[in-house]
Amino acid sequence: MIDTIAHPALEQPSAPAGRKMDIVIRAAWQLFLDHGFSATSMDAVAKAAGVSKATLYAYFPSKEALFASLIVAECESLQHDLPMPKLSAGLSEALREFARQYIRTFIDRKDVAFVRIIANESGRFPALARLFYESGPEATIRRLSQFLEEARAAKLLEFDDSIGAAKQFLSLVRGELPLLIVLGLNELTEGMIEQEIEAGLNFFLKACQPRG
Repeated sequence: MIDTIAHPALEQPSAPAGRKMDIVIRAAWQLFLDHGFSATSMDAVAKAAGVSKATLYAYFPSKEALFASLIVAECESLQHDLPMPKLSAGLSEALREFARQYIRTFIDRKDVAFVRIIANESGRFPALARLFYESGPEATIRRLSQFLEEARAAKLLEFDDSIGAAKQFLSLVRGELPLLIVLGLNELTEGMIEQEIEAGLNFFLKACQPRG
């Protein structure tokens, strides 16, 4: 099947947003989580939302466009729940708190199932996977890189590339936690989260200590 999402120019609903659209979004979200992307039809979404197919297609021209809108909405919600660290709190504490929020926002919540759906469909719909990455993980990396640039300007950190440093930091503080959760092999505990964060934070700070 050909990927029908024209990304980055995401298809937008042609009908105005409102209560019916909110109902459609909630119904679609639950169906996708319960049955996956392939097994969810637009007919099923319309029935679950209590709207006609004509109304549904007025909002979303295709199932792919509907799912893309869910991706954008979810990533916006995730970014809202992940506030930027503040250097005034101190470098270590600011990074520690960001790491805690990052783990809880991107790993320790129901969205793991949503990521699984995207991963399962990435072969047929690579633009959906790309849209999710750019709206979620990449957006987080870029936001964190801005904070790291601020810390470098204050001579608290030293590195060559802020994007690369942000990627390394996130990799270090999350450790194997995402893999364990996605595979369903373990339940996260506060102790596990704190242990991974402290180990990753300490390694990162030692690696990026200013030389001089």
